[in-house]
Amino acid sequence: MTDPVRIIPPALQATYDNWHFAPAVISNGHVFVSGIIGTSPDGELPSGALAGAEASAATYETIALQAVRDPEAQFDTAFEALSAILHHAGATLADLVEITTYHVDMATHMAAFTRSKDRYIRPPYPAWTAIGVAELLVPGGLMEIRAIARVQGRAGADPAAHH
Repeated sequence: MTDPVRIIPPALQATYDNWHFAPAVISNGHVFVSGIIGTSPDGELPSGALAGAEASAATYETIALQAVRDPEAQFDTAFEALSAILHHAGATLADLVEITTYHVDMATHMAAFTRSKDRYIRPPYPAWTAIGVAELLVPGGLMEIRAIARVQGRAGADPAAHH
């Protein structure tokens, strides 16, 4: 058995250094991705999948974090960030085995969330649990997603090269 491998994309190095958690960890053939909220530097759709996380990770002040204001764009941004982190781990969205989503005001935003999820998650579908919560760390955050994906046996996957 190998030691767990921390997955820290360069854009999220400050997250690891300042917030003291890894964006993802590979252990026993699976990548465990920390919770992701669709953020951006200014509340608008970001220019890159990890732009919001990169801009907001350099501070301890949660007030500096900004969720993308448009709900569906916020969800898309979270899935784009998830995809980018999985890529650094040698996996893709097709390798997901489980997702857990945490929703603020679930009934209001579930249709938009489902449209977004269906653009990114294709058959065969992973296991999914949706949980309603009162609030998330990022003000304006409507959904946070955490995920588990399989990396064992993927051609070319070298987790040690991705941190």
